[in-house]
Amino acid sequence: MGLTRMGWMVLLAMLAISSGGAWAQDGRSDARMRFSSTSFGLLVGYSQGQGVLEFQGEQYPFTISGFKLATVGIARVDALGQVYRLREVDDFAGRYVAVDGALTLIQGGGGTMLRNGHGVTIYLQNVQKGLDLTLGGGSFSITLAEAADPATP
Repeated sequence: MGLTRMGWMVLLAMLAISSGGAWAQDGRSDARMRFSSTSFGLLVGYSQGQGVLEFQGEQYPFTISGFKLATVGIARVDALGQVYRLREVDDFAGRYVAVDGALTLIQGGGGTMLRNGHGVTIYLQNVQKGLDLTLGGGSFSITLAEAADPATP
């Protein structure tokens, strides 16, 4: 039984994503990040969560939200990432595009590569819990949280 054309495309995308993480290990990352989110969907999926960016000795909280295509299910995602080509903290915020393919039954994991318009690239390793099938890509927005006013108690 052979793979369909769509099956080959998903397989090639997954191989590109997984090998991208290995290439990223060759250079030193500019920052690290971690986040947790919840996603749900039926053909089109939505996810929302929050996390922390560690950049130049400082921690920057952020929120993440986005959508995925060709997905069904509900899952909780905990992810760690290495951030490359980040020169200014403000370049971290923005819309990221991802190619993704995953199947989660109770618990699973995988890797994803995201890139934004500033050229910032994130290589994520994640653990998912729930029931989720994704065969498409998506778009995610990261927004840095407002800095707290030091005069406020």
